[in-house]
Amino acid sequence: MSKVAWDYIVPVKLPADLKGIEPGKLPAHLLRPIEAGGKMHWLAAAAYNAMDEAAKADGIELKPTSAGDTYRSYESQLAGFKQRYQLEPVVGTSTKTFEGKTWYLKKGMAMLATPGKSQHNLGLAVDIANA
Repeated sequence: MSKVAWDYIVPVKLPADLKGIEPGKLPAHLLRPIEAGGKMHWLAAAAYNAMDEAAKADGIELKPTSAGDTYRSYESQLAGFKQRYQLEPVVGTSTKTFEGKTWYLKKGMAMLATPGKSQHNLGLAVDIANA
């Protein structure tokens, strides 16, 4: 089995224009569309679009899993969170603490960050379907 080196991964550096902005409540002037659909913080959108162009030049079509997997408002993150998590205990599942309560992942659901804690809420993340 081969070993993967993760030393190329670095923490996300918060763009200066996001200082003091609540996650999930980005003003429209900070968001730009990406070619594949959805919006991202303007710096992340520029990086994604450049990566997308480079991939196309290599014959690869990148596509977000959905427009909801780019920038997410606080409200959309909250709605997704409440679809996937419940307050009633579920044995053998993962938990998250949100609003001072323990939330249990529903059976068969994929995990999701708590509202306000996702890089999507900052417009800095995109989930790519064919990555």
